[in-house]
Amino acid sequence: MSGEEMQPSEPNQQQVPSNEGRIARSWRLTGAAWRVVCHDTALRVLAAWSGLFNVASIIAIVALGGLLSGHGHFDRNHFLLAALILAYPLMFVSVFLNTAIAAAAAAALDGRHLSLGQALAVPMRRIGQVALWSLIAAVVGVVLEQLTNRLPLGGSIVARLVGVGWSLASLFAIPVLALEGRSAPECLKRSAQVVRKRWGEGISGNVTISAWTIFAMVPLVIVFVAALAIGHNAPAVRDLVVFLVALAFVAVIAITAVVRQTFAVALYQFATTDSPQGPFAQSDLQAPFKVKRGFLR
Repeated sequence: MSGEEMQPSEPNQQQVPSNEGRIARSWRLTGAAWRVVCHDTALRVLAAWSGLFNVASIIAIVALGGLLSGHGHFDRNHFLLAALILAYPLMFVSVFLNTAIAAAAAAALDGRHLSLGQALAVPMRRIGQVALWSLIAAVVGVVLEQLTNRLPLGGSIVARLVGVGWSLASLFAIPVLALEGRSAPECLKRSAQVVRKRWGEGISGNVTISAWTIFAMVPLVIVFVAALAIGHNAPAVRDLVVFLVALAFVAVIAITAVVRQTFAVALYQFATTDSPQGPFAQSDLQAPFKVKRGFLR
């Protein structure tokens, strides 16, 4: 893949504090991944597209749910049916965008920049693999969701644990698809092998790097509730605040997605080459999820 060539960025060699907690670590690693995104045009554009896609997905599901209900108002069963119908096409677009993001992130970590067209060309060249992986991911997601909602408590817990295992095993599937172009089953197999070889049970599906999202969401939820509370007295203000909060939610989700994908690529490249790239310290990639006394710190 050609693109604008740059000098490879030097890995961050600063000493990582030995007593660094989960939140501090999350913020630092997120900041490092975000700097990679901020300095790459293709990644910034793809992050924006990812956010717009999230909005379009919600609108499509709500609109289809209204059409299925026949009278245009929200109905839970019709909403779930709409989500089921749209599961595969929405997953396909998501995988397509994430594959492009992974390709652009890999180039950026290596000191290069892909154009937007070059990044999108990666999933286009592998459209068959993208389509099959999307189908697998959509089917697994729908089945696990149905089992979680329909089984009694014990079965629901088991289904959730299986979901965690699936998320863990498929952690590197998109980087494998983007960087190696393997078939969909081979992507899952390769991803599980890397997780088992390098971190095993010590890694938890890239949760740590996005832990800051919770803190970003809390004030948004507070503002949203406050806007609803004053809605009767100032409906115009309420509508404006709700709209702005919704945009902020979308932005946070989009940023989280592209940052997690960038960090997943950095982890995968280190796992397969033993060479840290970009702004990450070697210790960040050797043990990105520290375990102490059975709990993640």
